[in-house]
Amino acid sequence: MKLYLITLCALIATATISAQKPWTSRDSSTVEKLKKTITLSEAKVQKAQVKVDYADSLIQVGSSQLAEGKSLKKQLKTETKSLTKQYAVDKKPLLKISKSKNRDEAAEAKAEIKAIDAKFKIDSKELSNKTKANDKLISTGERNLGKGKGYIKTYERSLKDAQADLQYAQEELDWKLEDLNFDEEPESEKKGKKKKK
Repeated sequence: MKLYLITLCALIATATISAQKPWTSRDSSTVEKLKKTITLSEAKVQKAQVKVDYADSLIQVGSSQLAEGKSLKKQLKTETKSLTKQYAVDKKPLLKISKSKNRDEAAEAKAEIKAIDAKFKIDSKELSNKTKANDKLISTGERNLGKGKGYIKTYERSLKDAQADLQYAQEELDWKLEDLNFDEEPESEKKGKKKKK
């Protein structure tokens, strides 16, 4: 019985010792390649994240431009209506006076009508310019929003792929290290590599 136990212990010790293979230079280069792959994968993830952030910012900027443009459009519409209404109110009594039989009053009313017309043209031109600028803001917002929505799909897909590649590379390294039964490269191998460099 003692012989059986001693033999069993010897077999277990032999199996344990033989399972831990020594770290070879080929294993070291494989691990280094895997670590380099992980580094490259991390860089790809960061690059893809930057692109996703860019697409998000386009969406946010486009949305804010649209909101600002729409509110300003309502305000400009109100200003245009009030300008037109005020123009009609100011001009109406002068039109009656300009048709009067009194030539002095009629001439004075016509001069005032010309002044009101000139002021109305200037004010309406200013509002027209503001409206054009606002329309440009709205179209820029729509363009930014459309670009961002188009980019986000592509960039999120590339980010997912990069994250999957990183995870796969990390799992491959973990598997290789587990296969070698080491958590990290032995000190003797590390020192040898430093001297070679």
